[in-house]
Amino acid sequence: MNIQLEDGSQIGGGNLISAIYRTDLVPVPVTLEMVVKADDRLRELLIIGKPLLTPKGVPLVIVKSQVVNEQSIKAGKRIAAIHIIAVMAGCEPLLGVTTKAVYLENTSFNEVYRALGAKVRIKRDIKLASFICLKGQLPTKPIALALQKEAAVMVNTEQGLSVIRLNDLMAGEPLMFDKSAVQWVDNPNAIRHGNINYLSIDDNGSDIVGTVRSERSIQYYPRADNRELQNLRRILITKAKITRQLDERLDAGKLIDVDGKRLVVLTGAHNYESGALGGRSVMATKAWLAQIEDAK
Repeated sequence: MNIQLEDGSQIGGGNLISAIYRTDLVPVPVTLEMVVKADDRLRELLIIGKPLLTPKGVPLVIVKSQVVNEQSIKAGKRIAAIHIIAVMAGCEPLLGVTTKAVYLENTSFNEVYRALGAKVRIKRDIKLASFICLKGQLPTKPIALALQKEAAVMVNTEQGLSVIRLNDLMAGEPLMFDKSAVQWVDNPNAIRHGNINYLSIDDNGSDIVGTVRSERSIQYYPRADNRELQNLRRILITKAKITRQLDERLDAGKLIDVDGKRLVVLTGAHNYESGALGGRSVMATKAWLAQIEDAK
């Protein structure tokens, strides 16, 4: 995995120890965890705030950098390594608590991200009736809830960052995989606990909005209409996992067809182990596959 640095050079196989490039359907959809051998040049280029560029052209920014002495010894010296965590460039402000409250009406996710300090442009956006993030909150949590209210997810596509509704996400052209390639997950308790009923209070202050259609738990959500309450009940539930040799197609948001069943990649993790500290090299992909689940 060749990562481009600020000076245009790349981290070669001789310096890269391990890397996990992960994509998710979350407010900060791309992360990189990396360990490299420390030398004077990399110590200067791999500090907090420095940019990185992935082979897919996704710009990242380092948010954590720590030099650690490894257990391995070479030429009589203990090997020092730099442990790096990087996220999609422009999303760094979303990782810390807010210093002021943000309240927006008749807005969009582009406006929400800008109001929270993020410097990213969402290519495919949708409208929001309102958005609230209180002072001292972690911004990613109210953003995730706003996405759930619209039955949508944040996806890093080839065209850029996009907000895509779940129905549109499941309507694309899928990649075909044989059922022997996946491990199915059957956990009804996780579904019952994760997919709950929501109720709200009507504008008159007395009538209850929403219906309870199952024996699942109930949660109150303020100032929500029936459409938003229905969307809150529609979530992605993990149904299967797939582990295979490196397959860079399996990024979050990709549609998969397994024996006629349509699933979407909820999380895709590409793992690179160079074997620089001993052991064999590994290039593998693990993906968690999900389907839309409605509270019934």
